[in-house]
Amino acid sequence: MCKDKMILVVFFVISCTLAGCAVTSSGNMVGEAAAVKYSTDEKKYRIAEVGVMYASSNEDCMFAPHYDVHYKGGALNLKASLYSLDYSFLGQKGGLFLSVPLTIPLDVGLRPSFVQWIGPLYLGAGVSFVSGFYPNEQDDDYEPEADDSYGRFDGFILYNFGGGIMFDVWEKITLGAYANYERMALNSGGSNVKEYGFYLDIMSETHGKENLPAYSKRVDVMTLGLNAFIKMKNPLGFYAEYSPGKLMYNNDWWKFRVGAILLY
Repeated sequence: MCKDKMILVVFFVISCTLAGCAVTSSGNMVGEAAAVKYSTDEKKYRIAEVGVMYASSNEDCMFAPHYDVHYKGGALNLKASLYSLDYSFLGQKGGLFLSVPLTIPLDVGLRPSFVQWIGPLYLGAGVSFVSGFYPNEQDDDYEPEADDSYGRFDGFILYNFGGGIMFDVWEKITLGAYANYERMALNSGGSNVKEYGFYLDIMSETHGKENLPAYSKRVDVMTLGLNAFIKMKNPLGFYAEYSPGKLMYNNDWWKFRVGAILLY
């Protein structure tokens, strides 16, 4: 198995292990900013991105007869640009993009976005039009009685806006930092818990086995991140970002995401 495929498998396994539901986000502007930065008249770069994300609430809960669980979930996120257009505004580089974001567990969408450079700083925004199917994972042997549905479809609009800075610290290395205000969607078609902790009625046949309801939730968070790019024929970048629960506007929701970006 080639290295690239191994990386994808690792991301997928981690994602499925952490996931309590599917978490979808409009993402950040790092890939778009790098594509504009590195593009020349001879070569216009497109974006291929892969990342893994986990999000949770320290306060908001789902309620079931025996178990209250905090909203949480994870996903494998993929994004590829279909079209891009570079422009110049007052001598500063900018770009328009149309991308396809894909989240596993499964949803897919279209994402128009733009980015504008101002010296070493960039600003940008994106809107994602997304739809997906979220399977019902409730168990017929658990309580409350399982829903008969196969799952639920949903469609929604996500957005993000923010900016950052990138510096060429060596001939081949670029480092950066950014802030991003984004909307996340958490979706579940129904799930279950097998272990919900200590329960006084230890003779109960339902001990540790309980169905949780389907839900759809939207959350806005402020995210802080760091990124690095290696300048090659096809520049390769990495980023790590965190949304602290106590940061303004986050309301005890937090998120962690890492990813890689290839410009081609």
